[in-house]
Amino acid sequence: MKRILLIIVVLSIAIVAGCSPTFIFNNEEAEPRNEPSIGRYTVPPNFIPQALVITALGDSLSQGVGDEENLGGYTGRVAAEIRTWPGVEGVAVENTAKRGRRSDQLLAMFQQGELTGPVAEADYLSLTIGGNDVMRIVKRDLFSLNMQAFEDELILYENRFENIFTAIRSINPTVPIIVMGIYNPFSLITDEVEEFDQIIASYNEAMQESAEADPQACFVPVSDLFEGNKNLVYHTDFFHPNSKGYDLMSERILERMEECGLSYKE
Repeated sequence: MKRILLIIVVLSIAIVAGCSPTFIFNNEEAEPRNEPSIGRYTVPPNFIPQALVITALGDSLSQGVGDEENLGGYTGRVAAEIRTWPGVEGVAVENTAKRGRRSDQLLAMFQQGELTGPVAEADYLSLTIGGNDVMRIVKRDLFSLNMQAFEDELILYENRFENIFTAIRSINPTVPIIVMGIYNPFSLITDEVEEFDQIIASYNEAMQESAEADPQACFVPVSDLFEGNKNLVYHTDFFHPNSKGYDLMSERILERMEECGLSYKE
């Protein structure tokens, strides 16, 4: 009988010990088991091959007027480079730009809903506008040019440019916007270079300010590429870039995209 009681006691102790959450060996508690920690993994954007759309807005520079090689101006050249990026399956270009277009005309296209589709589907958006706004004043006041006329127009231009930006963001809140600056072609036809340089600089400052206020926008200055014609960058009309001019613009765009963190390959 005593032997049976002894066996029962031993079994009871074993059961209780087995149900205890902590084991004790030599009066030392064993360390509790820690679950392995798995850090959050973010899939890089170029992991899955993507087909991208570049939408070009604005005037003749985005259209590619003057490009003897017919490569689509800076738009076509940038698209060709992006096609080589890792993870890019293909690039389609939606070019809505037109020679002679001014900011008031571009804004009207947004207000009339003409650009809703191209902007909505864009993975990248490029914009050139402003050169024809300046040219309108030059043509209108050709024989009586004065700084005040350009300053008055600049006030209107700034307002239209901000409205264009607002219209883009209302359609596509996150698309990277590449904002091209304008340059001074008048150095080839007039001695009043400093005055026109000041005018062009004012328009560029207005565009740069709007671009820098948007985290997904990047301003690309190009005025230094077209100072005089020392680099032989002008088309035969001495106003639009030639193929070399578009080559230089494309190189500058790609540099700025990387600086602004808008390169898809990253």
